Amino acid sequence: MGNQKQFDEIHEMVSFIKDNAVTKTEFSNAVTKTEFNELKDRVGSIESNMVTKDYLDKKLTDLHGDLVSLVRKEDGKVRTVIDLLTKKKVIDDGEANEIKHMEPFPVL
Repeated sequence: MGNQKQFDEIHEMVSFIKDNAVTKTEFSNAVTKTEFNELKDRVGSIESNMVTKDYLDKKLTDLHGDLVSLVRKEDGKVRTVIDLLTKKKVIDDGEANEIKHMEPFPVL
């Protein structure tokens, strides 16, 4: 009687393995360890070259500062031209003040 029970258990295990084991084709199609390591290396490379939010924020802040500086310099040149035009009586003081009060950096 005990032998029959052992036989049934072994039969059940063998049937389970047969039904659930990976086939040769499935195993061949699985990602190999080498392929996995190659993918891991590629992901690592992508991560190391990826732009982070902090880096991008810093670069955008630097760019903003550079642009503000350039626009301020140009604004100074425009004010100089306005003063020259006023001095030569090409435009009057009212027109000069109107131009100077325009954006981006109005003179108050």
